[in-house]
Amino acid sequence: MNPEENYSSQRKASNYSDVLHTDDDINPIPPQCGYTFSIIKALLIYPLAILPLGTGLLLAYWYRALWVRLTYSSCPLSRATTVVMTDEYGQQRVSTVQVTTFPDAYSAIGNKVEISSCATRYLTHCRLRYLYSDDEKKFILLRGHDCDRTLAGIHESITGLSGRDYELRKATYGINSIDVPVKPILVMLYQEVLTPFYAFQILCLVVWYVEEYYYYGAFIVLSSLFTISYSLFQTYTSAVQLHELVRQSCTVNVIRDGRELRDVPGESLVPGDVMVIPPTGMSMPCDAVLLTGTAIVNEASLTGESVPVMKTPLPQVEEAFNPDKYKRHTLFGGTHVIQTRFYSNTPVLAVVVRTGFSTSKGGMVRSILYPKPLNFKFYLDAIKFVLLLAVIALVGFCYTLIILQSKKYYLKETLLRAFDVITIVVPPALPAALTVGTVYALQRLKKQQIYCISPQRVNVCGKIKLVCFDKTGTLTEESVKTSGVIMMTGNELCSETQDPTSLPPCPILFTMATCHSLTRINGKLRGDPLELDMFEATKWTISEPENDSTKFDLLVQGIVKPPPTSGLVGMEMGIMKQFPFSSELQRMCVLVRALDNPKVLHVYVKGAPEKVKDLCRPETVPVNFKEVLRSLTQKGLRVLAVAHHSMELQWHKSENIDRDMVECDLEFGGLIIMKNSLKPETTPVISVLKNANIRTVMVTGDNLLTAVCVARECGMIPRHHQAIVMKAEIQAHGPLPVISYEPLNSDGSVSDGQEMEMQAIAAERLKPGDLKPGDFHLIIDGKSFAVVKDYCSEDLFNKLLVKGAVFARMSPDQKAELVLGLQKLGYGVGMCGDGANDCGALKAAHAGISLSEAEASVASPFTSKVPNITCVPKVIMEGRAALTTSFSVFKYMALYSLSEFTSVAILYWFNSAMGDKEYLYIDMVIVLAMAFVMGITEPYPHLCKQRPPGTLAGVDVLFGVIMHVVLMMAYQAGVLFYLKSREWFVPVVVKKETTILCGENTMIFQASIFLYVSIAVSLSTGPPYRKPLYTNVLFMLCLAVIFPCNFFITLAPVHWLPGLWHFLQITPHPYLFFRCGVAEIALLYMLLSYLLESHVFHSRWLHTILKVVRCKRSPRNRYKHILAGLDPDWPCLGVRIRPIKGDENDGHTSIQDGHITKHSIQDDNWSGGL
Repeated sequence: MNPEENYSSQRKASNYSDVLHTDDDINPIPPQCGYTFSIIKALLIYPLAILPLGTGLLLAYWYRALWVRLTYSSCPLSRATTVVMTDEYGQQRVSTVQVTTFPDAYSAIGNKVEISSCATRYLTHCRLRYLYSDDEKKFILLRGHDCDRTLAGIHESITGLSGRDYELRKATYGINSIDVPVKPILVMLYQEVLTPFYAFQILCLVVWYVEEYYYYGAFIVLSSLFTISYSLFQTYTSAVQLHELVRQSCTVNVIRDGRELRDVPGESLVPGDVMVIPPTGMSMPCDAVLLTGTAIVNEASLTGESVPVMKTPLPQVEEAFNPDKYKRHTLFGGTHVIQTRFYSNTPVLAVVVRTGFSTSKGGMVRSILYPKPLNFKFYLDAIKFVLLLAVIALVGFCYTLIILQSKKYYLKETLLRAFDVITIVVPPALPAALTVGTVYALQRLKKQQIYCISPQRVNVCGKIKLVCFDKTGTLTEESVKTSGVIMMTGNELCSETQDPTSLPPCPILFTMATCHSLTRINGKLRGDPLELDMFEATKWTISEPENDSTKFDLLVQGIVKPPPTSGLVGMEMGIMKQFPFSSELQRMCVLVRALDNPKVLHVYVKGAPEKVKDLCRPETVPVNFKEVLRSLTQKGLRVLAVAHHSMELQWHKSENIDRDMVECDLEFGGLIIMKNSLKPETTPVISVLKNANIRTVMVTGDNLLTAVCVARECGMIPRHHQAIVMKAEIQAHGPLPVISYEPLNSDGSVSDGQEMEMQAIAAERLKPGDLKPGDFHLIIDGKSFAVVKDYCSEDLFNKLLVKGAVFARMSPDQKAELVLGLQKLGYGVGMCGDGANDCGALKAAHAGISLSEAEASVASPFTSKVPNITCVPKVIMEGRAALTTSFSVFKYMALYSLSEFTSVAILYWFNSAMGDKEYLYIDMVIVLAMAFVMGITEPYPHLCKQRPPGTLAGVDVLFGVIMHVVLMMAYQAGVLFYLKSREWFVPVVVKKETTILCGENTMIFQASIFLYVSIAVSLSTGPPYRKPLYTNVLFMLCLAVIFPCNFFITLAPVHWLPGLWHFLQITPHPYLFFRCGVAEIALLYMLLSYLLESHVFHSRWLHTILKVVRCKRSPRNRYKHILAGLDPDWPCLGVRIRPIKGDENDGHTSIQDGHITKHSIQDDNWSGGL
């Protein structure tokens, strides 16, 4: 591994801008339309809505924005009483305009909206407040106290608010509360019953009870009551849990009118208030910027990281405040301040910048209340298929009216039978049946300590084609062991010293002892695992400053002491100031004062070697720097560089010193060597995924060459494949980038022996055309990734996405951008990570899996308590099994509906109909039992290369459904023809009412009961996505009960159990030979149905034929097009592509495949995807 390790991977807790929500994440002016109530429209629309049994009112309840447009008149927003806003997902929400009255006019502080009148109009959208702006003529998001302020301007708030300002702000911002009230049970019941599913069921119940289907109706009522009760219990429990999670009640001390007020309720805080943070800590009720002192904060509730974070005061400089950049100075709402430290008896102060749902915790809650819609094709196609069934139901409705009226039926009988057809074609139990596979999958995952907060994502996991992995803590061990140090001898790096305790007094020892953010909490040393191991390797100790600070005449952040046996007794050091680790700077710095020399402050820096080297004086950098690093790389070691210098500065001036003034003119001090090995489960899991044709990608904050070596070691990049580093740089003399491609050896070193430089020898070793698309992988770091994405053509960026294997030194935002870019190309993307800097990618991925000790993490849909990547294939296998089950159950319910529709249509033709008990036996004993036990089949223990289908509109799926329907119709028509061909058969007599007790009805019923079992068996396919059918014990038990019952109903003579025949409303056929013939036809149909489903509909030869028939010449997913169209001469090894003069300002110019091209950015309307 390359030792130039990106220090950012060691400090994951500091990178969480993607999980901590700020105002910048929200559109301040969303699309909005104003409306005012129209009496004329209301008088026209309300009667139309009420007359058809209140159906219009139901539609108004389901589609509120549409109802507003129908009953309200459009008007300017300045006069609107109701506003329809569109959120970032395209969903429209209705908000009511309210008015707040102020004592007098004033300008709203901390936001761009100026209140110019005593009455200010506002509305609440997705729990956020928007104020009306007379300038913009729109409602604009109410910003926090940090908006458009400089750091020095925020510090000016240290005196607190005046009483008048407080009252005005309270009227503007409202109370500081994240309240998610628990709705009463009756309200929940009302909302549950009015869903489209139960509304349709109520309609069905009315029809069934009018038709005197009492038994079947009673069964549906009981099952619905059970389902509603269970759903209410789940909803109520979830609401209570969320309410308890977000509820927070506390008292705080604030400064108002220049004096401290004690025990102020946290709900009364407003932006601009100055809080006093107690030394013993507190739970933060809001987002606040630290002005004085330091704080140790546990942010696990937001980031999932258990490592405490050190928060330092905000610098006092004239620079615009950026929430992401200065998050190390921000105390986020919902986090817990463990303890604080102050200086010169000055209390620890923090100014409130955001309250309520605008805080980070509020953003987390809003993401739960208003989740991103999951546009999975299976769910979208399911809705379309239900609409198709509705069209078929309408056709059946018309068919029934025509047939029965032509036979002179009573009008009441005709209408009842016509409505009955609608209840048959659209099965009410379909939504419940579709969730069966997901429910069982969640139960199995929970047993494997994998938890899910988004059940719909389970099916999506079945379409995963690519998995992104973080490195440290995910592929490799979280713990990092200090292997040794390398000191300076003259101007060279000497040999390695494995025991740091044997070092003489030197900068590298002092850096290891002081350059960290460790602290004692309840007597236990806590902090980053890397820093903890590094500090413990020195055997030094750290003491609480309040217990041992008199020697320094001030309160320091920490005091470190050497071990008594080291011979360094008395060499105590006080840590005066910390410059925390920054992922942008990739280093950390401390100011230290020694007890024996109080007039001199020492600066110690540690971080990524290449960054530290650039800060040092050139003459102090060892001449063998690159050679030593390369040798350490080949041993798979991680390396940090240290540097130091001294400065004469009074301690009180150090509090306001700028970091750039400290980290300059440094002297190189040596290297700290650390070892981070692969987890034993990593390589086998990567092998399983690659054998299943699932692409694996590493996306990490670590150094590029280090990541490549890990990818080689775990098999992500095979040894015989070429790794090529792609570099993109912006030249100083022009805006155009320079692209270069550099091949690496299998050990991670540069082919030509010159690190990160292209030479002619590289081009001689690998000429254009020598590389096949499957034999090389691109490697890129975050800086080059940003250049390619922002300055190069979309075509080149897409090629990078399909061929990239390692994305190193990626920021959290870049990780999320990578995931979104891969999804745009049609990949089903999974993401597995353990750190807070993975949260954005975990949320963006189709299946984000967080390795955390918590049972549920808001950062990702899935959370594994087992801290290794074995959870990834488990989730994919369960996803494939659940998706296959959902397909099977959906097709089963659809075929059941169409089959029953066919049966009823045939019986109506012959003046008959099915009875109540027949429906009861078919629906309750057979269909529902089969549908609910089909999903119990466990996933197949091996991942295959082929993914299950993801769309119901696929030609293969539709062809199978159509063939099943044709076969079912032929089967029912065949048995009816077989009955009518008998000499003893007497057809039913035509009446003005349907007849149930007749031969036609009995024949169709006996054929149907075998048909439904046959379809269930045929659709319960086993490998390659599920275990064989016989492993499903409950399914086999159902078959063992239903088959004998069906054969008894078909073969038993009329004089056996006459009470049963009367109950079922059937008349058994008189001859045994005929009854055996019916059973034989049923068995033949079952065999034919099973063979077609298992050997024809899923065969490769049929898939090929259908592809030819529909003229499919190219794949649907875009990444396949890109891979197929790769130029054999790309990438151009050994060539640096430079811009052409004169083209810089001529349109939008970029690099594309080695050429300068002009192009425009266009919307991507590609339809491929999941």
